[in-house]
Amino acid sequence: MKIRQAALSALAVTAASVTPSAFAQSSITLYGIIDAAVQYANTGGHTVVRQDSSSVAPSRWGLTGTEDLGGGYKAIFKLEDGFNVNTGAIAGNGALFNREAWVGIRGPFGQIQMGNNYTPLFITYVNYSLGELNTLAWGNAANNYVFIPSARTANSVRFTSAVVSGFTLRALYARGTNGASGVPASLGDTASAGLNFKAGSFSADADYLQQRFAPTATLTPTTSVQTGRYYLFAASYDFGFVKPSALYQMHRNAGGLTTSISSAFASPDHDFYEVNALFQNVFGSFGSVLVSFGQYILKSNGDGDSTSYAIRYDYHLSKRTGVYAGVAEVRNHSKASFSVSNAGGPGISVAAGKNITSGIVGLVHMF
Repeated sequence: MKIRQAALSALAVTAASVTPSAFAQSSITLYGIIDAAVQYANTGGHTVVRQDSSSVAPSRWGLTGTEDLGGGYKAIFKLEDGFNVNTGAIAGNGALFNREAWVGIRGPFGQIQMGNNYTPLFITYVNYSLGELNTLAWGNAANNYVFIPSARTANSVRFTSAVVSGFTLRALYARGTNGASGVPASLGDTASAGLNFKAGSFSADADYLQQRFAPTATLTPTTSVQTGRYYLFAASYDFGFVKPSALYQMHRNAGGLTTSISSAFASPDHDFYEVNALFQNVFGSFGSVLVSFGQYILKSNGDGDSTSYAIRYDYHLSKRTGVYAGVAEVRNHSKASFSVSNAGGPGISVAAGKNITSGIVGLVHMF
């Protein structure tokens, strides 16, 4: 018995001494953002006053983690859930981690990740739609015109290269509906690539994305599927006191399609652009003013065109808390119904041909 106890004690000591080197260091971080605001809007004679969630920053919480695998490699993951701060309800389609859910490897080559990912297009939208508290948000023209199925893709693999001479390559492939029954086999299949270049205060991006879509919301396994193609170009330069940026997107190969149908991954041929200027250190070193202008141009019919104007002031009360206020307007032609969209989803609904003028005041807290 004494020999057995001595052996077990020796084994325990050995295990304790081996554990720190046998299992690499890992970490998990819990984070989140809570955004609440009051918005006033006039939509062609109809007035709406409401409390909003996720206007400037999508209200969300998430987990990120890393494990050091040695040799410059790490296992990584991210799980992120959006929610409505006014009701506590899960945002989006009701999935728990509806914003991002992926696992991957980071190393000297760059990073590869699999799951529910943002596309290279979305990364460019975010990087060039400026703002102090958040980007691609309330007031950004691009945020009013982005087609969501081209921005986030489930069942996808995304690769981001290491930086080489200022260049970073991003690529993504997604299996759309991933073999779901009752729909065309290739519906939603997405392939995308983007190239970013940075040198000092200058940054530029060029992105391409193709996505399989159906021309109708009534889907069967034999529904005809086509390929829409997106081209996106953007640039910015930080002068210190002001940072201007611009982006321009074209969508082609959807001739005959007149409306967007999210369930069919369908968006008509169009162009849209956004021009921004972020004035920094306004009314103190913790404030900034965003001015944004942009237009949506429907290629098949000018009655589907729209123009967006906005100005927004962001101010940091502390490192984690900020306030904002802004005024925006979207002017729609007779067949357009774009609104001033929130960062976390659509804005106040607008009837075709009606304009919307909106003002907002809100609070953001990060943890």
